[in-house]
Amino acid sequence: STLTRPPMNLPPRWKSFERGRMLIGLNTTLRKRPPKMKYAPKSDADNFWNNPYSSVDDAKQHTDTYLETFHGLIYDVSDGSHAYDLESLILPYLPYFSNCREFDSYIPLWAVVESATECNLPGVTKDFPSSWWRRNIPSIPHQDDVIAVGPFDFMRFYPVADWCERKIR
Repeated sequence: STLTRPPMNLPPRWKSFERGRMLIGLNTTLRKRPPKMKYAPKSDADNFWNNPYSSVDDAKQHTDTYLETFHGLIYDVSDGSHAYDLESLILPYLPYFSNCREFDSYIPLWAVVESATECNLPGVTKDFPSSWWRRNIPSIPHQDDVIAVGPFDFMRFYPVADWCERKIR
């Protein structure tokens, strides 16, 4: 949408990926001082959605050359032609977050919600007292200890699943 500005941590595309298919991040721990960094020039996020090449055929050639993932090419089966139409994007990380301690600019969703060392149960409160039954199970339980609850299992089982409360700095 033109109403929302694109995130600054959009993925690199085409030639930027020619030396490898990775999203590079600088991981700094909470216990260390952050390094002084020289930031790369900002990407042209406003033109991210447009075809960067002069024709659809050029975009197809570069997509094949660089094994582009976020390309926007559409194949028309009826006549075997290609068209360029990039209107949406599924990202493997959280957009709009960058320069975060422990993650840098790309925060994979699985790393946020499935960390056995960083995910915690909620603190002791009126709603979650120290005698709460869930405190006997780690926040990320072993997969054999997960108990699913079906639509007719009310009042019979307590569900056991991942529970992750953490702060991202």
